[in-house]
Amino acid sequence: MNHAVVFAAQQYLGFELCRALLERGWTVTAVDDEAETTDKWLEIGRNANIQYIPAEEWDRELPVECRLFLPYYDQIGGRSLQCLSPSVIGKIKSGEDGLPEIVRVFPNQTERSNSTKSSNEASATFYLPTLYGGHQPSHFLFAQLLEGERENESRYEDDRSGAIYVKDAAVSILKHSGSHGTFSLRPLSENSWEEALSYITEDSFSSFKKERSMIGEPIIVHPTKSHESILKEQKLVMNSF
Repeated sequence: MNHAVVFAAQQYLGFELCRALLERGWTVTAVDDEAETTDKWLEIGRNANIQYIPAEEWDRELPVECRLFLPYYDQIGGRSLQCLSPSVIGKIKSGEDGLPEIVRVFPNQTERSNSTKSSNEASATFYLPTLYGGHQPSHFLFAQLLEGERENESRYEDDRSGAIYVKDAAVSILKHSGSHGTFSLRPLSENSWEEALSYITEDSFSSFKKERSMIGEPIIVHPTKSHESILKEQKLVMNSF
């Protein structure tokens, strides 16, 4: 199997999943709400292995053999993505009997009872703490600090149980996406969120309690870059768009 269908493909994690898949030789069908690709899509460049389809033009029929990625993680911050709505997901059809392998990705804060459930045994579910680096959305604390927007004490959606480089998370999800079960991505250091934050602010956020305990089989994600270099990359990306 080397064909992936990625929803929310132009969002934060969805975009990195597309990139990780392409780098490993997969053919990717990318689906999102936007009718046109965004500027950051230029980072992928010309690649014959990817096809972008606006959600309104997607016929909801999947290739006979594919792996379906549903990054619900990208809906945090109150953002509603039509392409990930139950009404759309529920109409997915396969070219053969049954559904393809399904990979669902949620933030740790997700209410477990509200998570999308599947009767398909060939599925994997991942829970993630804070992802940072690159195109991190502005509802995360790191992005707010790097943008200098903390004067009004705006809210943030970080899960203080850990911080993982978004590219490392995407690679880890892809690596384990063929397994069936529930998994929890965990950083190598239990204090990774605070450690990363220390590179961009001297303020203490220790008074905020950490989020719920993680569930599922743990997968330790070993960082490929230092906190400092990841945050420098994030700052550079922010200034280029």
